[in-house]
Amino acid sequence: MFKRKRGSQQDVDAEELVEVAEVDEVVGEGESGEVGRLGQSPGDFPVGPYDIEDVPDNGVVRIDLGGIQIAGFTDMQIQLEPDEQGGRIGSVLAIYNDAAIRMQPYAAPRKGGLWEEMRPNIVEAITSAGGDVDEVEGSLGTELHAVVPAVDPEGNQVRQPVRLVGVEGPRWVLHGVFMGAAAVDESAAEVFEDVFRQTVVVRGAQPMAPGDLLPIVIPEDATAEPPPTAEADERPPLDPFERGPEITEIR
Repeated sequence: MFKRKRGSQQDVDAEELVEVAEVDEVVGEGESGEVGRLGQSPGDFPVGPYDIEDVPDNGVVRIDLGGIQIAGFTDMQIQLEPDEQGGRIGSVLAIYNDAAIRMQPYAAPRKGGLWEEMRPNIVEAITSAGGDVDEVEGSLGTELHAVVPAVDPEGNQVRQPVRLVGVEGPRWVLHGVFMGAAAVDESAAEVFEDVFRQTVVVRGAQPMAPGDLLPIVIPEDATAEPPPTAEADERPPLDPFERGPEITEIR
C-alpha cells in the first residue's frame, strides 16, 4: 500500500508488487448502492481515454503514475506490477470484487496503427498457449475476445475469458485486458470501461520507439507496505498471466 513518507525511507524495489491507496471520495455509491460512473452525471458517458493535453474538467480525481494517470472509485483497488525482467513497473491492475482490468501505455508512431500491429502478435501468443481468440468490433473499437489457460487456487487447470482492447491517442496506445467478471458481465464491464476511458496517458516529449512501454512510476512521496499474507486474501484468481493479487482498497 502507498503511504505518505514521515521521514527517511528506503526506495521502493521495483521488483516487488506495489499497491496504491491514496484517493479519497473519487466517486461514491448512489441510493441503490451501485457503484457510480467516474465523474459523470446520470446518463452521461465518458469518451476517453485522454491525452494529457486534452483532459476534460469533469472533477475526476486521478493517481499520477508518470506515463499514466488512473481514475478510481470507492473501494476500487490498484496494484502496480513489475515487468517480466522485474526491473521496472510494467502494468497497472485495477480490481473491484471479482473483476479487474490491467492497463499498459505504449509509445506509438505519429501515423498511428500500432494497435493494429499488436493484435496479430497477441493472437499468436494466445493460440500458442492453447487459448482461443476472436477479433470483434466492440465499444472500444476492434477488440480481442479470448479464452486462455489459467490455474485456479486449488492448482486445477481452467480456461478463463479475457477481453483485450487498445485505444490510440497522439503517439500512444493504451492497452487494456478485462478479466474476471469484467470480461463476461455487462454491468462489471461498464464499470471498468469507465476506469479505462477516464485514464489519462502522458506521452512526454522524449523519443521512444513504437511499442516501448511508457514509464510507470511510484509517486515520490510514497513508500511500499508489505503485501498481505495469502490467508488474508481469499479472492478468486483474476489473472491469466499468473501475477499475484496483493491488493489494497481505494477509499
